Amino acid sequence: MSKLDIEQIDEIIERSRKNVRYDTKEFTLELLHSKFNRQIDENKSTEIFIPFYQRKFVWKSERQSKFIESILMGMPIPPMYFAEVGDGILEVIDGCQRINTVNEFLNSSLKLKGLVKLPELNGLTFNDLGSSRKRKINNVSLRAIVVTDIEIEAMNIRHEIFERLNTGGEALKSMEIKKGAKEGKFIKFIYDQCSDYTTFNELSDFVKQDELRAYKEEFIVKYFAFVDDINFEGYINDYLDNYIDDTNRKFDDHEVQDQYFIQFKTMLAFLGENNLVGDLSINRKNKLLAAYVGTTLALKEEPDLQPKPIFTKVFCKNAESRGFAKLKENILLVKAVLLG
Repeated sequence: MSKLDIEQIDEIIERSRKNVRYDTKEFTLELLHSKFNRQIDENKSTEIFIPFYQRKFVWKSERQSKFIESILMGMPIPPMYFAEVGDGILEVIDGCQRINTVNEFLNSSLKLKGLVKLPELNGLTFNDLGSSRKRKINNVSLRAIVVTDIEIEAMNIRHEIFERLNTGGEALKSMEIKKGAKEGKFIKFIYDQCSDYTTFNELSDFVKQDELRAYKEEFIVKYFAFVDDINFEGYINDYLDNYIDDTNRKFDDHEVQDQYFIQFKTMLAFLGENNLVGDLSINRKNKLLAAYVGTTLALKEEPDLQPKPIFTKVFCKNAESRGFAKLKENILLVKAVLLG
């Protein structure tokens, strides 16, 4: 590849620049808390709201307490990022855990614990402090970057900001980044309909940590992606990224969304009613994903399937591997068993 000259480099950079306007603001804790809880009557939102793709609050009390300790000690806090989405309403781009922690503390729902620099405060809540100290805490300012005047065709810039802020370091898990960077009708469908579907949760029996870190939703994305194309080429992550983008667009058609949900429910009903998913404590997610995808593929070819045991010795041996090759073998094995 020939070396680019200075003009070519400048042109490439200019083409990629985003038309983003933003303000740097200082919000007191009292103002953040007030806006986070003040409801807008006409749409039942609050003046500062957390979008659905960031709704999980995963910081444990020790982590929350350490953050409050940093505030009390006057330590520098990374800025939060908001998008002004209209009429002065702010959507949280980055800072969900911090603003939730501030809210918990000022509501006195958080009892401080595990403090190292201020151990004398362990066991205390905000209400245990004196009036003067409460005022001083309420007046503490946190810096915020507020993205404003986003062009309509560039609204997804807030999702790109979210992705870039949460890549590297103590980053969010892969699906947590995907849901923030790739918000759309398909992702909303995954979170609002599929992951909350009672039969799915009863049959799958995910643990609490899976729910907090969005492994459950990542599992469902893989389910739909592998049902639609089990013979994709290239890397899995690239395929899933492109699949989410493509399916977000497909879901503009409500009939497509309905078809996906019917497919999902039909598969779960078949496996659940026929008791085909038993004790899967070992490599549970690997086995479930193969069972769900393979069963769906079989039902697509033969809607009147007869139930048969799907967890053969070969299946269980394959499930010991985390690799996609063995997962694909098991998917095709389940399909073949049910159609055989």
